[in-house]
Amino acid sequence: MKNRLFAPIDNAPLIIFRIFLGLLLACETFGAILTGWVTNVLVKPRFTFAHIGMEWLQPLPGGGMYYYFAAMGVLGLLVMIGFKYRWSMGLFTILWAGVYFMQKTSYNNHYYLLLLVCLIMLLLPADRYASIDAARNPEIKKFTMPAWCSWVMIAQVAIVYFYATVAKFYPGWLDGTFTRNLLEQSFEQPFLLELAGQKWFYMFIAYAGIAFDGLIIPLLLYKRTRTIAFLASLVFHIFNSVTLEIGIFPFFALSFVVFFYPPEKMRRIFFKKKPVVTDDAPIYENRNILYYFFIPYFIVQLLLPLRHHL
Repeated sequence: MKNRLFAPIDNAPLIIFRIFLGLLLACETFGAILTGWVTNVLVKPRFTFAHIGMEWLQPLPGGGMYYYFAAMGVLGLLVMIGFKYRWSMGLFTILWAGVYFMQKTSYNNHYYLLLLVCLIMLLLPADRYASIDAARNPEIKKFTMPAWCSWVMIAQVAIVYFYATVAKFYPGWLDGTFTRNLLEQSFEQPFLLELAGQKWFYMFIAYAGIAFDGLIIPLLLYKRTRTIAFLASLVFHIFNSVTLEIGIFPFFALSFVVFFYPPEKMRRIFFKKKPVVTDDAPIYENRNILYYFFIPYFIVQLLLPLRHHL
């Protein structure tokens, strides 16, 4: 097991994910300004409900929050191109945490997941290839990473889908009430509204959601079902994007797929000129991050949601 965790693999999946993530961070934050989310949630309200213990975090006065989100958008672009990556990713994580904790009137669990992923990415060597940092400082340029770098991302998304499945086992979901109400609120066209009220349709959506969340990770991990699972993910997340209007999350969720395919395949698709990995010596660099941060982190991630069910 230890040898598998530290085995060298092509770092293409992590590099691709960094580029996708940076672009999505920029879209999320610039989009929050352009769609009026910042205005309606952080500028206009005379009072915001901060998380307990975070009352000292308050929106900046005047138009300060527009600059705040614009700064996050710029940082997202810097993450994408890999410029001063640690600083860019670190500052974005801090600023995003500030937004997350300073208000809960517009709460979305996707915001929490994004915060966790940003924290994980801050600790991973995601700037070692296809980045300005690597171009300016060839000493940090690398074509490989230890396998655990991919597994921490897989573990994080697996925990998300596992508890998403568990959370759906309550009467309001199982009898279709939640999905019917959600679809009726999301649809405007008469035909779609009529469809949303059909029992067979909202019950199908309810149980398809349970099946998807419960099976998607095993199906992505298994080679023979991986492509089918990817296509199912496309349908599922695009449907959610169109009907629920949940911002970047569908595309954010899809971007994790790069960690499930063989790294060499990702290299051939996205970085055709990248050298093939031939070194088989274990990579023990930054192993303390795995031992002393990620292992305790995932123990907490696995146990903390259980408090709701105890």
